[in-house]
Amino acid sequence: PTVLDPVAAGAGAYRKKVTLDLLHHHTISLVRGNAGEIAALIGESIETKGVDSAQIDNVGELALRANQQLGIPVVITGKKDAVAVNHQVRILENGSELMPLVTGTGCLLGAVLAAFIHLADEDSLLDCLEEVLSAYSIAGEMAEQKTSLPGTFQIEFINSLYAIQSEEVEENKKVIHYE
Repeated sequence: PTVLDPVAAGAGAYRKKVTLDLLHHHTISLVRGNAGEIAALIGESIETKGVDSAQIDNVGELALRANQQLGIPVVITGKKDAVAVNHQVRILENGSELMPLVTGTGCLLGAVLAAFIHLADEDSLLDCLEEVLSAYSIAGEMAEQKTSLPGTFQIEFINSLYAIQSEEVEENKKVIHYE
């Protein structure tokens, strides 16, 4: 599977063009980015700050529009995460406020998503992505319980991601089925 992370796709015409070329000329399994990056891919604009984007009111609606226009699964990460597959959307509300302070958490998520979507078929992909995003975000919450500093958070996050159990995910995940 190929996961496209359109880093700063809305930051300039060249980045957007290259990203759209990748989407149109290669087989992309899933696109994962923040709200500003995903909005840029579908011709919308959201205020961005570096590779992070301002929060939007309805991340579920943006994920749905992107899924419809791009024709592939879409994952949007931020304060609330959203996943859209085949015009179905789920919003996930777990996570740690320390995650954006650690460079590479989004990149690592892309690799984790690629590893797991390889195991899913089309009928189970939405559930698979929900579980992966929930586990990833809950691992962030677990790490934040152990430290409030970004340097040690990075270590605790990797440890929590390694150690998380499916029971912990089921007990703690906060998922909204978007209508």
